[in-house]
Amino acid sequence: MYLQQDSEICVLHAISPVHAGAGSATGAVDLPIQRERHTGWPHIQASGVKGAFRDHCERVWMLKDLDIDKLVTGEKKARALDLAKLVFGQSDADKSQAGAIAFSDAKLLAFPVRSNLAPFVWVVCPALLKRLARDLALTGASMNGLGQVIITADSYGLIKGELKGDLILEDLCLTAQDGGWPEVVEVFGKLAPEVDRLVLIPDDHFSFLMETATEVQAQIKIDSASGTTQEGSLRYQELLPADSVLYTVVFFGEERAEDSSAIMMETLKKAVQDAAATHIQMGGDLTLGRGIFQLDWKRGGALCA
Repeated sequence: MYLQQDSEICVLHAISPVHAGAGSATGAVDLPIQRERHTGWPHIQASGVKGAFRDHCERVWMLKDLDIDKLVTGEKKARALDLAKLVFGQSDADKSQAGAIAFSDAKLLAFPVRSNLAPFVWVVCPALLKRLARDLALTGASMNGLGQVIITADSYGLIKGELKGDLILEDLCLTAQDGGWPEVVEVFGKLAPEVDRLVLIPDDHFSFLMETATEVQAQIKIDSASGTTQEGSLRYQELLPADSVLYTVVFFGEERAEDSSAIMMETLKKAVQDAAATHIQMGGDLTLGRGIFQLDWKRGGALCA
C-alpha cells in the first residue's frame, strides 16, 4: 500500500535534449517521442522512468565504497543486483516479487519556447496546473488554487521574471494580461526555482506548441568505404528540448517479503535517493549525451509549509 506520507515528487530538469522514443512513426518524423494519448503532450512513460532509475541505482550500488583503481568484484555486483530486485521487483522463472517503489509517468512541469523578449521562456497552461494540483495531492500537498487559474484567449500572464509588451512564441503573438497567481508563484518557487521566466498561456496555444515546438534533427549514416552519405539513411528524430522540466510522483513502500525480515521503507528510500541524488540519464542515444536530467526530490508536505 502506498500512502501520501510515503510519496515524493521528483523534479527532472533536462540538461540535454531527450529522446524517449515512441517506437513507431505516423508522420514525417521517423523517430517521434512518446506522447500522451488524450492530450498529445510529450511525456516519458512510467516503465521508462522506472527502468532508468533501476539501471542508474544498480550501477551506483556496484561502485559504492570502491577505490577508483579497483574493479567491481563479483560479490559486489551480486549484492547490487539483489538489492535492485528487492527495491524494483523481479520476474524470474523461479521467483517473482513486486517492487517496493512505484513511479508515475514523467509529466511536463514547464516547457521551454523561444521568444522575442528573451532567449526563451517556460510556458504552462491552466490544464497543466490543474493536473499538477491533483498530482501534488497524491503527496499530501493541498494546492487547490492551481486548478482555478484562468487566462483569456490570445493573452499571456507573467508568473515569474521581467517581460514587457507583446510576447511572440514561435508563430504565436500574445498580449500581456494583468493578474496575480500567488499560489502558482509559490509552487514553482519550491518545485523549480531555476525556472525564472515563466508565463501562463491558454490551453489551445499550449497544445499547439507541444505539437510544433519540439526539436527535430536530421540524421544520416556515412558509408565507411566511400565516406559519403549512405543512400536511404536520412531520417528525422524528434527530441524534447533541453531545459524542459518534468516531474514524476514516486511512492515508497517496504520490501514485499514473505517473512518478517523485510527491509524497511526508510532504508530503501535512502538507498534510492542517495544513489539518484543529483543526475540521471533517460531515453535513447546515451553516447550522444542525450537525456541527462538534473534531479531534485521534493516532499509534498514541505510544499505547503
